[in-house]
Amino acid sequence: MTKVHRTTPRLYNPSATQAKTILKDEEPGKLQKLLRLALLGLIGSGITGNGALTYMNHLEHNQSVKELNKEISHQRNLIKELSGRITLDHITTIASMVSKSTVKIEGPDSFGSGVIISDLHGRKYILTNGHVIENNDFRNNEFNDAVFHIKLYNGSDFTNPVEFDTAPVILSSGQRAYSPPEEYDLALLQIPADIILPPESTVPMRDLNTDPLNIGESVITVGNPFGESDSISFGIISHGDRQSALDKDHHIQTDAAINPGNSGGGLFDMKGRLAGINTWSYRGAGGVGGSIRIDYVKMILEKWGIQIAA
Repeated sequence: MTKVHRTTPRLYNPSATQAKTILKDEEPGKLQKLLRLALLGLIGSGITGNGALTYMNHLEHNQSVKELNKEISHQRNLIKELSGRITLDHITTIASMVSKSTVKIEGPDSFGSGVIISDLHGRKYILTNGHVIENNDFRNNEFNDAVFHIKLYNGSDFTNPVEFDTAPVILSSGQRAYSPPEEYDLALLQIPADIILPPESTVPMRDLNTDPLNIGESVITVGNPFGESDSISFGIISHGDRQSALDKDHHIQTDAAINPGNSGGGLFDMKGRLAGINTWSYRGAGGVGGSIRIDYVKMILEKWGIQIAA
């Protein structure tokens, strides 16, 4: 059905129509100039007197107030921008916080990193890459699963780490929480019930659906490059959805250092939230590394029947 727009009939007044058109088309500066000239003309003929001068002063005052408000708004935006910039002290604080969630994974043929996460029931796990634990069957438990040695340091204290042995999580289906590099390249290791970890050992995950990544955003990586414990590097997000060597579109590209041994460690934002799992880098090319996006990680964990706390 055709929509009808109702209007109220008006008497036609040519002069009024012309005046309205002029006021609409004139630029604000020209209009103000015309008003001033008109008022000066009225003053010259003795019609308006002091009232015209008062009105002119009012116009100039309003213009000054507008300019002042504009400048104040600019200064506020500048202060907000400066306050949001990252300082060295801020990096130190975040690094100290997230390093307590990073573990060192040791095997006979490889080493790597992992991040401690927690599910909705408060159970804690070690999240890492699949390639960190593949082909490591030097020592097996009663389920014939490979056993790995874990070290967790308390921030900058490297003298008394929490140490224990672990194996892949056994899912309700009987399968292991593991996928090879050509698939998801993720794995989940269990934490024995008798191992007590500090409460700050887990960190929140960033919700990329409501808070997407921004190119140029500051991030830090935490891991054990070349077997060195809890190494921190700082960089930015170069690309938020980069293809990996396996043509998978769920990787974050960053210029923060990612070296052998960093695999399985976390990529964290400046609020200490886990944004990705460090996975790859180009050999011989500095500043080009990749992390699996945390929204993709959550999806895989849910496929494994593990609901992760936000």
